[in-house]
Amino acid sequence: MADARKSLNQLHAEWISCTACDLGKRRKAVEGEFVRGEGMRGGIMFVGEGPGKDEEAFGRPFIGKSGAVLRKVLDKLQFTEHYMTNLVACRSCAPAADAGGQPIFRKDFKTKQMLPLLRDEPPLPLQVEACQQRLHEEIYIVDPVLIVAVGATAAKTLIGKSVSITDPDVRGQPFHITIPGAGFTTVRTDKRGVWARKAGGKLVMPVEPSEVRYLCIPTIHPAYVLRKLGDQSSDSPFMQFAKDIQKAVQVYERYMLELHGIVPSGVAEMAMEFQPEDSYDDEAEGATA
Repeated sequence: MADARKSLNQLHAEWISCTACDLGKRRKAVEGEFVRGEGMRGGIMFVGEGPGKDEEAFGRPFIGKSGAVLRKVLDKLQFTEHYMTNLVACRSCAPAADAGGQPIFRKDFKTKQMLPLLRDEPPLPLQVEACQQRLHEEIYIVDPVLIVAVGATAAKTLIGKSVSITDPDVRGQPFHITIPGAGFTTVRTDKRGVWARKAGGKLVMPVEPSEVRYLCIPTIHPAYVLRKLGDQSSDSPFMQFAKDIQKAVQVYERYMLELHGIVPSGVAEMAMEFQPEDSYDDEAEGATA
């Protein structure tokens, strides 16, 4: 259960040695890093699928090629009040194969050995479920103004149902989600609609776990954006992604103005001239939209 007194460091300490699913066991076997979230509390929280090879190597979220796309858009918007994390804290991947089904090998420049090329894969439902309590507690502690679900898997998990992330009625649109909060809320009984009833000679007051509600905006995964950089149209995946992030920043700044009187910088309201970077190479990342 969420604990308002818990810090992010305490949460990390509780989960850093987790081997509840195959991803944690693999991380331990290859001596990879548990990837904890990082950033500011109370801003915009970005939730992705899971770490890639760079994230696993350094223990930080969104620092690989796809993460660079998100960070460059945020830099363009001059927005720093954000926190980044993932559905799972350990890398989900599988050996890559060629058209004939044969494994692909690449030379490791450090060891000079030929090693199997690994491609990132969306985590399986059981793996997401094993890490869900950690994610819910992390959201509760960070307490963001809104959450951006990065990619189809993150959107499906946070919204609680299957969605098509490329559907214009889904991507970039606001959804309300709930996560478990701290403590319990009293409720009326089902049959008689009263606050208390007798059971076994004792007075019982039914309760249910409390919930916290958040605004969530789904967007496509930047790994998908990278594979579509050849599309230079005004409605390309890159432009869709950038505009979704801009919209999230606008929502946040409007909230800060109305609640705290903090005047927005105006950057997020400008017609930004976003341009994809031609130098990206996303050969090993396999996230779907």
